[in-house]
Amino acid sequence: MNNLSVEDQLKAKIQIIINYLDASNYEEVVKRAVPLIKKFPGVYILNNVLGLAYNAIGKYELALKTLDDAIKIDTQNIFVLNNLGLVNGNLGNIEKAEKYLKRALLINPSFLDAAITLANLKIKIDQNEEAVIILENMKKLYKRSFTLNFSLGNIYQQIGNFSMALECFQLCLQIDPTKTASDKAISLMTKYDLDNNHLKEMKNKFGSIKSDENKMFLSFSLGKALEDCEDYKGAFKHLEIANGIKNKAISYSIEGDKKLFQNIKYLFDVKNLPTLKPSKKKILFILGMPRSGTTLVEQILSSHTNVYGAGELKHVQDFAERKFLKDSSTFHQNKIDRGNLDEFVSLKEYYLEKINSDKEIVTDKAPLNFKWIGFLLIAFPNCKIIHLNRNPMDICWSLYKNYFPSDTLNFCYDLKNLGNYYLIYKDLMFFWNTLFKDKIYNIEYENLIKNQKQEIKGLLHYCNLDWDENCMTFYKNKNSVFTASLAQVRSPIYKSSVKLWKNYSDELNDLLNIIKS
Repeated sequence: MNNLSVEDQLKAKIQIIINYLDASNYEEVVKRAVPLIKKFPGVYILNNVLGLAYNAIGKYELALKTLDDAIKIDTQNIFVLNNLGLVNGNLGNIEKAEKYLKRALLINPSFLDAAITLANLKIKIDQNEEAVIILENMKKLYKRSFTLNFSLGNIYQQIGNFSMALECFQLCLQIDPTKTASDKAISLMTKYDLDNNHLKEMKNKFGSIKSDENKMFLSFSLGKALEDCEDYKGAFKHLEIANGIKNKAISYSIEGDKKLFQNIKYLFDVKNLPTLKPSKKKILFILGMPRSGTTLVEQILSSHTNVYGAGELKHVQDFAERKFLKDSSTFHQNKIDRGNLDEFVSLKEYYLEKINSDKEIVTDKAPLNFKWIGFLLIAFPNCKIIHLNRNPMDICWSLYKNYFPSDTLNFCYDLKNLGNYYLIYKDLMFFWNTLFKDKIYNIEYENLIKNQKQEIKGLLHYCNLDWDENCMTFYKNKNSVFTASLAQVRSPIYKSSVKLWKNYSDELNDLLNIIKS
């Protein structure tokens, strides 16, 4: 490389960084891009790639700052405009996001990436018909585009139009059968038997799939299909392959979360915690371990005439990481300071300005908000904390057999990590329940499944909501669903997932011993 000109050396280094981005190695992107930007501050593509890496790891404010620098370098760059729309959308800055995306599409009306980002933004704010129209219009130009059809399939799936979603994903498999994210999407909507053609197709191509990522998606899909067929040995074999690939690709240590949870308990080990003035809006925080029933409870509550279902919001986690935490597990303060609640005021203001609804009662079903219960009760004293309990083995098994795009769930891909994470979650919830007693409403998922009407009545009473028959037919709710439960919550309550883990007793014995310890 020393024989190359400075310009050619820079191009070569940028290509290497892009390769790392394509391989989802975001830490390496950051490590290489930051010093290059200092050395070559006028190269927009470096800021653009770095912004995408920050966005991928959830550092949205850093992503926004980096992309703002990029657009100053090239004000008409449609790729940067698209990414500014993406990041602002992740931050809940809906109007800004839409403005950037429409700018990009004004410059180039056939820019597919911006159309997809805009459609996904519309889904976030329940403008579902507009989202579909945007991408259906793009099909006139990109009828055989894998990216377009996959994105459109995801949108149809999220809004519960499974027949159209299936049509899109099947076309994706015609275009490129080796891109197995389409198989994964189809598996979420399908109840398999051994004669199912899609199952046969997945089995036939398994040995020919080369890339780790596609092998992972196909293994998750086969695991789900074989479980449906009650081939539990085969299902576990494929899920073990899928989780092994994913776990190898990430760097997760339980020690960081252990330290964070301990520091949270230390921070709140004070008497007579302060609170701010109640806000006009009342937030119903639905939380607990992922796969414990939080999506189901949100669908029930958001079916109520007076409630807006905001989905799985990232605002609390994002704010806590930026403002309360010095690093990933250590806080700026040693104890809650009654005399200085500025950060809690900021949290309240930041959160409320992100809510895109005129309704006074809003749900937020980000499960991992269980970490921040104390912060929520200080900032939003009139909020309701709804905590879902479920059989821990059912929770852990449901987590292990699913793929999650968020890196906040990296503990899910190893059974030992899963068991130990459940233990520290359980310990933290015991702390919160002891500290706040009647301020946390605990629901047993199994009781909700067994005594639906009785449990829903109790839930509505806790939330100070009148009875609404719509809550009993939550599966008719048209809200978008983005989680792995997207098919289940479109159906009436069923009991088949209770104690499902017992079909894997031999394989899960070590996990059971951890949880029982």
